[in-house]
Amino acid sequence: MAGVALAMVYGVSHLLGGSPDPRDTPSARPAAASVSSSAPASPTAGMTPRAQDEGAPEGNNRKKNKPEKTPLAVPTGPCADSDIVVQPTVEGAAYAGQDVAITLNLSTVESPACTWEVSAESVVLKLTSGEDRIWSTQDCPAAIETQPVVVRKDHVTAVDVTWSGQRSDDECTRTTDWAQPGYYYATAAAFGADPHDEQFRLATPPRPTITPTPTVKPGKASGGDEKQDEQQD
Repeated sequence: MAGVALAMVYGVSHLLGGSPDPRDTPSARPAAASVSSSAPASPTAGMTPRAQDEGAPEGNNRKKNKPEKTPLAVPTGPCADSDIVVQPTVEGAAYAGQDVAITLNLSTVESPACTWEVSAESVVLKLTSGEDRIWSTQDCPAAIETQPVVVRKDHVTAVDVTWSGQRSDDECTRTTDWAQPGYYYATAAAFGADPHDEQFRLATPPRPTITPTPTVKPGKASGGDEKQDEQQD
């Protein structure tokens, strides 16, 4: 009878969720069983930093390669004047009464690269204000330095020209009037090619800043000398 009673107690407790065996209770589970996660374990868990680096993709440790520069085209012969594009520019501020730096940006229309001689006989630069002709390299050819250059289609070659800031005459004298502040056009072209222009502004030069020189009053200086004389006596 005692065995039947125990069996009945065990059956009821099992249906109600009870567990008379202490090994089936949560407190009796091994400690490792309490760590559970639906996410898979990290493949680098427990690895040393060096082992993780070795196991990482090779591209993560490789430095980014700098983009290679496209080599410039090599000239294959002389340029045709009609293939040369001359774009004048005035960079920065330009002031009346001073020299003005003008840049001639050279490029080609068709030839990838060719050689060309820059001179007053191959290119002309003219400055105008409305219909008023102000200055030209035809009057002052020395403003363009004769020099051989390589001109390319995809790369600009810069040539500098200095304008004196004065009007030019047939003999390019330095006694002509100065150009007044205002807006001007710089037009340039190779002989036999289409001209290109750019507008620029000739500004009024800024006034120089004058710093007054401090003066010493004679009374203070003489008074100090008198005190020194009294001490010496």
